[in-house]
Amino acid sequence: MQLIAKNNELKVIECNVRVSRSFPFVSKTLDFDFVALATRVIVGHTDIEPVEVMYGRGLVGVKVPQFSFSRLAGADVMLGVEMASTGEVACFGENRYEAYLKAMMSTGFQIPKKSILLSIGSYKHKMELLPSIRILEKMGYKLYASMGTGDFYTEHGVEVDKYFRGRLW
Repeated sequence: MQLIAKNNELKVIECNVRVSRSFPFVSKTLDFDFVALATRVIVGHTDIEPVEVMYGRGLVGVKVPQFSFSRLAGADVMLGVEMASTGEVACFGENRYEAYLKAMMSTGFQIPKKSILLSIGSYKHKMELLPSIRILEKMGYKLYASMGTGDFYTEHGVEVDKYFRGRLW
């Protein structure tokens, strides 16, 4: 079972009979043994009480993909919509930023030294990241961005070079 939390509510996004790598990871993140609970349900126990798991361990858990091209010389670096990875890395942090950075660094990701490519989805996320993007600009990073992201940050006074289909625009 894979869960997603949004607005302090859990939703099931995938449910399989097998136990995937996500199952124990979610159990560790939420500090509840879902494997034991599932086993009890499967063998017919009916005395199962609801359990509050939304507060977990007070940590954020993040999984990021580990792609072949970062580990195998000569592997194709083009990603398609399927996002096929050869593995994943899971890490915990005090917040989503710390957990994500730990996970990315565990895959071999290195903090950029000169330039950064930005491609940020929603208006909400662009606004949320605006203070951080301004800090990156002040730190001297050369910022590149996809068209929509570049337009947004340019409109907010951040110097960004825009890319469209792999070319500077």
